[in-house]
Amino acid sequence: MARKVPLWQRNLAMLWISQLLVMAGFSAMAPFVSLFMKEDLHIIDEKELALNVSLFAFFGTLGYAIFCPIWGKLSDWFGTKPMLLRGTFVTAFLFPMMGYVSGPGWLQFLRFLTAACAGTTAASQIMIARNTPDERQGFAQGVLSTAIWGGAMLGNVFGGLIIHYFSYLAAFWFCGILYFLGGFAILFTREDFTPEMRAARKQARPHRYSPGWWPALSIPVFCMIVLSLVNGVIRGIDGPFVALKVEQMTSAESAAYWTGIISAVICGFSILAGILTGYLADLLPPKKFVVPLLVISAVTMWLQGFTTSLLVFLVARTALSCVAGGISPVVQKVLSQVSPKRKRGASFGFASLGGNIGAMIAAGLGGWSMAVFQLNSVFYVGAILFLLSIPVFSRLLDVALTPYRMPGVHHRRSGLRHH
Repeated sequence: MARKVPLWQRNLAMLWISQLLVMAGFSAMAPFVSLFMKEDLHIIDEKELALNVSLFAFFGTLGYAIFCPIWGKLSDWFGTKPMLLRGTFVTAFLFPMMGYVSGPGWLQFLRFLTAACAGTTAASQIMIARNTPDERQGFAQGVLSTAIWGGAMLGNVFGGLIIHYFSYLAAFWFCGILYFLGGFAILFTREDFTPEMRAARKQARPHRYSPGWWPALSIPVFCMIVLSLVNGVIRGIDGPFVALKVEQMTSAESAAYWTGIISAVICGFSILAGILTGYLADLLPPKKFVVPLLVISAVTMWLQGFTTSLLVFLVARTALSCVAGGISPVVQKVLSQVSPKRKRGASFGFASLGGNIGAMIAAGLGGWSMAVFQLNSVFYVGAILFLLSIPVFSRLLDVALTPYRMPGVHHRRSGLRHH
């Protein structure tokens, strides 16, 4: 008799397929937006280009920042599956419209709408956090990250080839089709979900360590939200400008092609790194695991700004993506274990808000660095931010874990290992 597949494993498989397709669609467009602005929208001036690339990233993260907490709270009331279906099918319609815009203002407006309606990665993380045993959280989140990296790899390759041989419009349509297929995969998930009842919400007492201006979220959860913000800053500052760096080292004609190839190689290695870092996140103390990752990330980020060799850039960027990619599984694991199950939707929603606020800050810093100094300065500023984040991660991880060791107060340990 065949062994019945546990619900969490079945959901993980379907969410993995969905995120693979969604990220492939998004990555067929995202790395090439700066080139699209130069070639199709004819924005040639470097300062104007830096401003519009930053605004595109800013409005995208603004949409996420405003709506992710709303979708997270709604997922506590109605379930995560409806949120995933909304995010995939609506954005499948909106993304192709970007290929028809005649100016950067409309492009930025559509980016805001797609971000506001999407949020599928955060919703997938919430469903996994709800339906996966605590002792397998790090593994499950790490496996999901491989879909994100794998989808990005496929999207970068196909997006670069489609743009190189066809057009940017074809790449936008490719993005919409893959979002639709990602939504179809969600139909095969089944959520073990109990709605948060209104009466239960009224009776629930706030955590005794929860600050009054942050209702229903404990200090450990708040610490992880702040770390999500910091992670958003250090991971998001350079992304919108990678294609321009590649163009600087190659040519305008081949920039999209080489950006796609480089991004695909990076994502391929990151798939393996995602599995490894997810596994290590379940075994190692969070602080001892994260701090070395931040140091190595700073070095590889600095090297990207310094080099003029495409090969050196590829090696440094691959190392950065593999190493820095290990930070998110740690934050998500700790967040899921310091959050009550019935509040995980709200917790992950606010963590997504923090990450997107961080990405907005990163977009502003990146655009300012390029406009005031030069393109390479974006990577130097990123390296400095990685180093400055080390004491922040160390302190807030300590604070987040401290309540579980406070004498005289009963706390559920939730499977956290203390070393």
